[in-house]
Amino acid sequence: MEQIKIAPTEWEILEILWEKAPLSASEIFENLPPETDWNVKTVRAFLDRLTRKTAVSRRKIHGIFVFEPNIERSKCLKWESRSFLDRFFRGNPVSMISHFLQEENLSAEEIARLKNLLEEEGVKNEHD
Repeated sequence: MEQIKIAPTEWEILEILWEKAPLSASEIFENLPPETDWNVKTVRAFLDRLTRKTAVSRRKIHGIFVFEPNIERSKCLKWESRSFLDRFFRGNPVSMISHFLQEENLSAEEIARLKNLLEEEGVKNEHD
């Protein structure tokens, strides 16, 4: 599947669908965080955009349109991660990790987890 550009607002809709699909526009609206100041018409507009992009599909059940994601969250996350890495760190993951290590206050537990992930990845690459 070709990469689909997902706006942050559309991502919110997809998050709900990935967790609970199939849902109607009204049901999606009911599952939005309370601080979201959208109405059902706004949700429908985002669903129309996502449908045109082929990120979601819609079908009628008992006379009501329900929506389901056509793409997996992991695939979208991969696309978005790559886009972020390319835009802000020129595609260099070491620069990105260095930036976050310098700019974020990581706990000892988080640092240990990162070390373990890097060690596991190194072991995995040795066996390839």
